[in-house]
Amino acid sequence: MQYTPWMRSCPFVLIAVLLVAPAACNDADDDIRANVTLLCNHEGALATAAAEHLTRYGRRAIPTIESAMHTASPTGKKNLILALRKIGDVEAVPLLGHMAQFEPNADVRREAEWTLKSWAADGAAKERAERAKAALRTLEEARGTEEAG
Repeated sequence: MQYTPWMRSCPFVLIAVLLVAPAACNDADDDIRANVTLLCNHEGALATAAAEHLTRYGRRAIPTIESAMHTASPTGKKNLILALRKIGDVEAVPLLGHMAQFEPNADVRREAEWTLKSWAADGAAKERAERAKAALRTLEEARGTEEAG
């Protein structure tokens, strides 16, 4: 078999990709964490800009947002929900459903439920709308059980 110049350099290309890829991943993860921290600790234009910035990462930002929900203030949680709404990914539906049902703060619960309702009404994103409707049904069933029990 005859090796071409590309084939000879291929192992070096692979090594370069393997060395650069983790750094790129770490940079993105660091950026996501930094913007989630801004959402948890600031209000107004800075929080809105951080939420908008997270949209570029889409689904990838959801686990970090979910982790931050555990310790964020009510204002921070509302900002994190804003980021989920801007990202608009169907994978955020379970988190929003959980927040709408179990969050102790009523304002945060309303924000999560409002996001689910707006997604349920969105005919353009069919899968997201269906999953949001299912989450809202689960929420209504839980409320019915609480009132009856």
